Amino acid sequence: MEIGKRRKLAPLARIKVEGVFCKYKKMAKIKEDEIVEQWSVLIEGAQDHQQKFYQLIENRLDELQPPTLSVAREKVYPSLLKRIKGDGKLFLIIKSKYFDGYVVNVCAQEYGKQLLIAWYLTQRPSKFLQFMVKLPDLLITILYPVWMLLKFYDKIINRKISLENMDIFDRQELSAFAGTVHHCVLFGSENIADAVDFDFSKVDRKSRGFLNLA
Repeated sequence: MEIGKRRKLAPLARIKVEGVFCKYKKMAKIKEDEIVEQWSVLIEGAQDHQQKFYQLIENRLDELQPPTLSVAREKVYPSLLKRIKGDGKLFLIIKSKYFDGYVVNVCAQEYGKQLLIAWYLTQRPSKFLQFMVKLPDLLITILYPVWMLLKFYDKIINRKISLENMDIFDRQELSAFAGTVHHCVLFGSENIADAVDFDFSKVDRKSRGFLNLA
């Protein structure tokens, strides 16, 4: 595929971006302090199966047809310096239009004669909240009504959920979103493991974080 070329595949909205980013494309990055849930496994003998694994995940999501999800193959950088040096890694970036700031980042990377498979659920506060916490107490008091109105607009009008306006039903939706991705990753991992005669039955399937997906 030509670098930077985008396409959508029904029924799942899917965008593939391979190679380096376009000049003006926003940099995808993962920060350690934004990771709220994660899971990983090392599969011996599967070092050449990265592309097959990504295809398995995309195909499985197409079969399940989870609502509002989008998938992109993007290079991810942990910092601007890494981006300048070109030290990035190819990830599947999975988002839900229902949530604002929650992203599941799935990777499969060669590690010697092994394949490291991992996913990270990251949560980033809204830009307005990041701005608010840096203000003096008096300004926060003055701007608080504005923040409440923005929360109402996001949830009722835009139907976007963030950490600041999440209720129990939203928590269930988040569990379904992350759980679907987790099960797709397990599905892909088991297929890769079977292909290289790796015993997957001994792998801990439970994620680590506040959701504890199994």
